[in-house]
Amino acid sequence: SSGINAEYGVQCTFLYSSRYIHSGAVEGLLPQVLGLVSTRFKTPIVSILYVALTTVVFVLIGNIDALIDSASFTMFPFIVLCCTGVIVMRYTHPELPRPYRVPLIFPVLMTLFGLFVFISPFTGDNWGISLLWVGLTLLGFPIYYVLVKDVFKIPGLAWAMKKLRDVTADALGCE
Repeated sequence: SSGINAEYGVQCTFLYSSRYIHSGAVEGLLPQVLGLVSTRFKTPIVSILYVALTTVVFVLIGNIDALIDSASFTMFPFIVLCCTGVIVMRYTHPELPRPYRVPLIFPVLMTLFGLFVFISPFTGDNWGISLLWVGLTLLGFPIYYVLVKDVFKIPGLAWAMKKLRDVTADALGCE
């Protein structure tokens, strides 16, 4: 029963993670191609396909249990950062308006739970896989600076990224 609940939880996570990816692309934090929206269905089709392809690859490499572990393991550091940000902002900038003021106990508990979920895999036999996921997550930083911010001003990179976006938009009927 708990295994089924975990699988459904991960499925929901993958469904809404495509929206995170789409929003990140629209805000300029991810490659623009991931921000394309289907003109017919008005859904972020490219980010949905990206999440689906990534999920299939990880299931083929490992199994569903590994996918569940890696999904929660790589998600919780960011939840911890967000919850810690709520706590810090509450004390450093109490004057800022907030549309919804969450009781402080919730971010504190979520931070503690998130730290537990992130640290506990390192205490077991599969700590090497956990270390691999940390490395893959940290790999996002150089990818961001090379592909999105183009800090090295690689000749032709901006053209190639725009071309990828245009070709994908034409192939999938996106805007």
